[in-house]
Amino acid sequence: MAKANSTNLVLNVRRDSEQKALQNALLVPWSQLAESAAAFAEWHIFVLWVRVITETADHLPDIVRSALPSRCPGFLEGQSRERKDNYPLWSSLEEWITAHCFAKAKADGWFDALMYYAYKDLRTEQAWTSWERTKADWRHTPPPRWPTLEEWTAEVLATRSLAHSGTEKARAVEALGRVETRRLRTAVSDLIESRALALWVDCISKPAQPLKESVFAELQRRCPGFLPASYLDAVWAPPLFSRLLRRGESGWRVRARSEKWYAALRYHVIHHPRYHRLVHYNQRCHDEWSQALPKFYPSFVDWLSAADAYCAGRQA
Repeated sequence: MAKANSTNLVLNVRRDSEQKALQNALLVPWSQLAESAAAFAEWHIFVLWVRVITETADHLPDIVRSALPSRCPGFLEGQSRERKDNYPLWSSLEEWITAHCFAKAKADGWFDALMYYAYKDLRTEQAWTSWERTKADWRHTPPPRWPTLEEWTAEVLATRSLAHSGTEKARAVEALGRVETRRLRTAVSDLIESRALALWVDCISKPAQPLKESVFAELQRRCPGFLPASYLDAVWAPPLFSRLLRRGESGWRVRARSEKWYAALRYHVIHHPRYHRLVHYNQRCHDEWSQALPKFYPSFVDWLSAADAYCAGRQA
């Protein structure tokens, strides 16, 4: 019983932490959040490269010493002045990067959101796996030469199996090897926009009522053959929402499943900050329009633009 209570407590703390991060994500445009999270993931790869080498070497190798000044100017000089006993160099480096490269996120209150998305980035998981395996290998036999950062990064990105197989991340990482990065990025963008279309229709349509003429016309243009001939026969209901989602995603879903990279596609969509922002904006519209209807409903293009620009405390 005690173990079960402890497990539940940990799960509740994790959920609370996740909810706080997602709420704080609203303080910044999703595109800025995505760029910052990606940058953090790249820095993480660099830190683990420094860590795996310095944990194996009995001194600071030249390959690391020469890389630090250009990437982290002033870090080594500060280390020599503030050297802490038993405090690893990589940990000080991590603190320096956070303080110098992500100061605005911390000052503006969205650093925990940045970290949330950085740890959803599959490169972060790949880097941890590479570090664990490399450290274990080098414990027995140190390498004849240290890998360059470029070699280390290439090894990280080529990682296709994680320590814990069968997880959502493990399936997504394995699937990455079956699709080109650019093609995956295009598919993710297309699927998010197809979901945005369904969310827009959901915003301005009333349950059990025919679709508005403007919505009907937009769907006829974007999804020919999807609706009945008359908008009076197109009644908005959950089944129609689900059909619209499936219609928008069907092309990429079929290709991704047949080529066995659907796990990567699905992962990138459902953990994308833009998708989360669209869902939140959809709910915001529902909440506000249930209190007072707008003077006019936005077109899909205008709604999507407003959703992309939406931040907490801003009027779209």
